Amino acid sequence: MRPLRWVLLLFLAAGCAASVNSNESQAQGGGQGEKLVQGVCSTCHRFSGEPESKFKLKAPDLMWGGRKYQRAWLERWLQGREENLYPNGYRWDQPGGAQKHMTLSKEDAVAVADYFEARLNDDRVKKNAIDLSQFTRQERDFGAQIYKDFSCLGCHQIKEDGKIIGGAISVKLYDSGNRYNVDWLYRFALNPQDFTPHSGEYLADLSGLGVRYLVGYLMTLGVEDHTYYEPWKSEYFQQADAARGAKVYRIYCTQCHGMEGRGDGPGAAGLDPKPAVHADLPLNIYPE
Repeated sequence: MRPLRWVLLLFLAAGCAASVNSNESQAQGGGQGEKLVQGVCSTCHRFSGEPESKFKLKAPDLMWGGRKYQRAWLERWLQGREENLYPNGYRWDQPGGAQKHMTLSKEDAVAVADYFEARLNDDRVKKNAIDLSQFTRQERDFGAQIYKDFSCLGCHQIKEDGKIIGGAISVKLYDSGNRYNVDWLYRFALNPQDFTPHSGEYLADLSGLGVRYLVGYLMTLGVEDHTYYEPWKSEYFQQADAARGAKVYRIYCTQCHGMEGRGDGPGAAGLDPKPAVHADLPLNIYPE
């Protein structure tokens, strides 16, 4: 009986090892996800290699797909639960318009998303490269203005007052806040040509702060009840000191706005429009 017992134990141990190896393979993005990506998705998308001109591609490159998309959105997209991203198709220079993307079952979509997360990373995209935890509504408004001033609206559609506006040349952005990972979007905004040359996405002459405004704005699009940072509710405002505020105002503001905030400081003479009259600001416009 003892030899039989040892054989049984060895058999069970081998089975456990095989199970562990199988689980590790799945965790690393192997299995069904890899088969689908290599056997189906790769007929249109590239998953390795250097960035290529858009005019040589059939569909967007996805070698950085694991960093680009939010997991929940990716699974919905693969199951056909999201609308087409390109109104006129990925290659606007080719006739035919947008084509319906193939769909997967929920199980297969999860497997492909696992593969994306495990295998399709990009060292250029740094985790927590941008912090939007203190992104304010005013910053969003700055970003919205940049979006229009830099003609992003010419190619990318957004929604304004419930209506779709903008050109239909490139990807829709009115749901970008639910689609992209913010770290990827930030790195992309620094230089889009690093990802897809000749995409039409030019290198905007933006400061670091401008990039923050633009990326933050895009990350609010499509997000219902987005929560903005309200600095007047922070711990710093709980320590407000009117005497200290008066000193700061005198040092930094009075040269234009005047000692009593009437817009008549020494620097106001050469300004047009004139500085704001702080003394007349109604208290009801301030946050509670």
